[in-house]
Amino acid sequence: MAIQWKQVLLLIVLALSAYLLPLSTSGAWLFLAPLAAVGSFFAGRRVDSVVHGIIALAAGALAAGITLIFSTDVSVLTFALNLSTGVVLFVLLPWWAGRARRNALSFRAQERHHAVIQAGLRERARIAEAMHDQLGHDMALLALSTGGLQMALDRESEAYQFAVRIRAQADQAVEHLHEIIEVLHDPNQNASLSPQEHSLERLIAQARSRGMQINYQVTGSDPAAQPGSLTGAVLHQVLQEALTNAAKYAPHHLVDVELDSSADPMTLRISNPLDGSPPPARSGATGLRTLRAALALHGGSLRVNRSDDFFEVVATIGRFQPDSGLPPEPGSGKASSRWLLVLVPVLAVAAMVLGLYFLQLATFRATALSPADFQQLATGMTREEVAEHVQAKGLDQPLPVIDESRLPASGQCRYYAARTGVLDLGSEMFRLCFSDDVLISADHLYPAS
Repeated sequence: MAIQWKQVLLLIVLALSAYLLPLSTSGAWLFLAPLAAVGSFFAGRRVDSVVHGIIALAAGALAAGITLIFSTDVSVLTFALNLSTGVVLFVLLPWWAGRARRNALSFRAQERHHAVIQAGLRERARIAEAMHDQLGHDMALLALSTGGLQMALDRESEAYQFAVRIRAQADQAVEHLHEIIEVLHDPNQNASLSPQEHSLERLIAQARSRGMQINYQVTGSDPAAQPGSLTGAVLHQVLQEALTNAAKYAPHHLVDVELDSSADPMTLRISNPLDGSPPPARSGATGLRTLRAALALHGGSLRVNRSDDFFEVVATIGRFQPDSGLPPEPGSGKASSRWLLVLVPVLAVAAMVLGLYFLQLATFRATALSPADFQQLATGMTREEVAEHVQAKGLDQPLPVIDESRLPASGQCRYYAARTGVLDLGSEMFRLCFSDDVLISADHLYPAS
């Protein structure tokens, strides 16, 4: 309830600002304008409804127009000038700036909430892919070990039948693992390339201990052995996926692994013969497909060559510097945008104020006559003598609010705004009438009462 009353009070301030500024007839609006700007900004910042703000602005301007109809103290020209300048600059624009600020903060809050949700989903997908890589690799090696056990047992023995069932269950578990990972996997999310601590040699040694036959040839150093190496992390995942496929589809064949890290980009080639047809391409597979997308994102490539009796994976990737893993400093890329958010409206308002000021200055020089210069005039002076005190051209007709009931009997008259300065917006005027280039009357005219 307290918040609602605050919003009502701010709407009242907004309406009063739109009402009082157009009716200001002198420099008083210079004091009202800053207060109106502050109140209007907070009205836009705190009031929930845009419609309520527009209604308050319209009500204030309409009330000011009705007041003008029943009042002769304010000229239509002054009202129109104040409405187009004071209300727009110091009421409407600050209110809109407050609305923009409110929307920006709301959008940022939603963006942060969305980022938290997306981060959770990405972490879920990353864990799922890590489970796929590691568990799939372990299950494939388990199936390979079971195959070796089958070869050592008598086909007619009960132990051999148990080994057959264990291998079948391992293969089925791998397929179920692929199905589960496909459910958790986001197709728009690239593979997680977090640096690994295991070298390629250690991965190969682990596979050899499970019964795989691997011929490993390396030219240069092992990039995966360097702590924090992003290149090594990528190659480690590629080799792990390739060995998993080889253990499943070619369990008793020699696997050739060739690494050339002396060149840039590096090349990792894994090949092995097949028994019969090449492994089928599953629609839900995420291993090689995800690695291909990740390598392409980092300027590398992944090529798979298939045939009836041969399977080869070739990965190329450039060198990366060790990844520190530190996130960028918060707000480091937003400082300039924040300054622009403040600077652009300020410059826009300053440009409008300067433009209106110079317009008012031009009007003052063309139509205004100061009271001090008016006091120097006297009837009987020639037009040349009057010109020494009056530089403005003046107007042919007075303002509509001026009471001109007493007109001179003869002569031509010019009308001048009675202004003490550029920011004087009063409605009083001076009338100078000439006959045969001689000043015959100099009158001070006031708005009709």
